Amino acid sequence: MLYDFWTYSCINCIRTLPYITAWDEKYQEHGLVIIGIHTPEFEFEKNKENVSVAVKKFGINYPVILDNNKEIWNSFENRYWPRKYIADDEGYIRFDHIGEGAYKETETVIQELLHERSVKNNQNINIDNIIEIDEYEHSTLRTPELYFGYKFTNGRNQLGNIEGFQPDKIVDYKLPDKINQHFFYLDGQWGNTKDGMKLISNTGKIVLNYHAKQVNIVATGDTDLEILIDGRLMLDDISGVDVKSSITTILEPRLYNIIESQNAESHTLTINVKQPDFEIFTFTFG
Repeated sequence: MLYDFWTYSCINCIRTLPYITAWDEKYQEHGLVIIGIHTPEFEFEKNKENVSVAVKKFGINYPVILDNNKEIWNSFENRYWPRKYIADDEGYIRFDHIGEGAYKETETVIQELLHERSVKNNQNINIDNIIEIDEYEHSTLRTPELYFGYKFTNGRNQLGNIEGFQPDKIVDYKLPDKINQHFFYLDGQWGNTKDGMKLISNTGKIVLNYHAKQVNIVATGDTDLEILIDGRLMLDDISGVDVKSSITTILEPRLYNIIESQNAESHTLTINVKQPDFEIFTFTFG
């Protein structure tokens, strides 16, 4: 049995799903059981409908449990997304992997345990080949994940504005003259929530000097975002899949891919928010 701890807006989890769904399709008939344990990081990920939409989008056909109160998470003493545990047919954990990667190693363990089971049951199965899926190649040096919610800031406060985080308050943020790399900056009135920052004024701005080849945001709110790179409209050759003509349309709460380039580069990213009630939770990078 493979237990997969994940949450649907986590980019690291998303990158592992093609492997897990492929293993489900390949090994289900040989006895592999996969259980997805959806343990949310943000409040909107507790919504059953949101999770159902994501399950369909990612082509997940195995059962997914909603672990909104982290009961299963805590019983495994887990602390990471994603994390995979593999148990044998007697329920003993025989493999444990944190994060992306180790796909060949993980599939080899699946095969070994299925072979063990087949021998016990006097069966003969032939499943030696390994699934080939191109693995995402991270840039060696990149901006770390940046959180907008004040509950996540202990030891990783990357808000560059002098006004800082002010829990549960509406703050009028002003852009400073100097923008430091790996820090994000706000302009406009933003409400500080546990999970993120919510735009209160009619318009607002987010500025980030990053280094990476991929930039994603987790956000919600019915609004359009104008995306600028180094003060200019974004070129198509680095536009992420969720950017069309320098515009990202935010609808449902999820991860949106903003930048997708071949190599890691340093740029100043400006996000102009066109309507209030937009809420952003995190930047992630590749």
